[in-house]
Amino acid sequence: MEKEEHYFNGEIGQNIPSSNAKREEDLLETMYLWWKGGRTLTVPKLCVSLDLSRRELNHLVKKMVSHGYLQATEKDEELKLTAFGKAQGAECQARHQYLTQFLQMACGLEEEEAQENACRMEHVVSKEVIQGICEFLKYGDTHDRVIHNLDLCTIYEEGSYEFCMSIYRTEQRYPRILADEFYAFDDCILLEVGARDSWVYLKEKADGFSQILWYRTKGGWARAKKAAEGFRIPTDLFAFTVSSAVLITEGDGMVAFTDADTMPGEEDCRELNIHIW
Repeated sequence: MEKEEHYFNGEIGQNIPSSNAKREEDLLETMYLWWKGGRTLTVPKLCVSLDLSRRELNHLVKKMVSHGYLQATEKDEELKLTAFGKAQGAECQARHQYLTQFLQMACGLEEEEAQENACRMEHVVSKEVIQGICEFLKYGDTHDRVIHNLDLCTIYEEGSYEFCMSIYRTEQRYPRILADEFYAFDDCILLEVGARDSWVYLKEKADGFSQILWYRTKGGWARAKKAAEGFRIPTDLFAFTVSSAVLITEGDGMVAFTDADTMPGEEDCRELNIHIW
């Protein structure tokens, strides 16, 4: 019994089996360019141009008819793209062009090499990737990026820096609400950058702060040690936001406050945010 194939409507490449997607998209792009240029779409001409046997091409054509890209025709009749096929062919061409331009701009490739790489990439990237590349090529728009385990020693020279900080409740994000613990500390945080390590220090406003401060690492919770500068927290705790305009804009990490020397629970967790410039 022949295995049943399932197809789904959606962006190109998602409604056909992945094993056939590349060949079918390549053929669709070629047929679209021929139609756009006023050339006749016939099986013999396409076989010669694409170096395909008649049997291979007829198999692809039959699939493309079932996917809605081509109109059903009799044997040896001129092939005709449907409105859907033309739209998807135009998208294939746009993907190829955007990727080619991007590879030339970002990687310094010659056009021929960029074309070859674009041919391999255009079948696997998502619609969101192509949209992002398009916006970058048109307007230079980029998105902020989040980096974990960033070594601040590679960005700042050794020394001390002051930045603003906030401590937020974790149960609500939009809008964020300051946690009660925020008011127990100075709103300026001290960053100490050394040759190998970097730390931030939270300094309480007055003596008598009785709670234990914890910070979360990959291995779990660690108790923050108290120094003269305040509670010491390693900077690799934070996920740093990086933008194209400013190297680092902020860092986010998870801390907790407990009254006893016991591991924090969910209700003890707070978000520590440092604002960097």
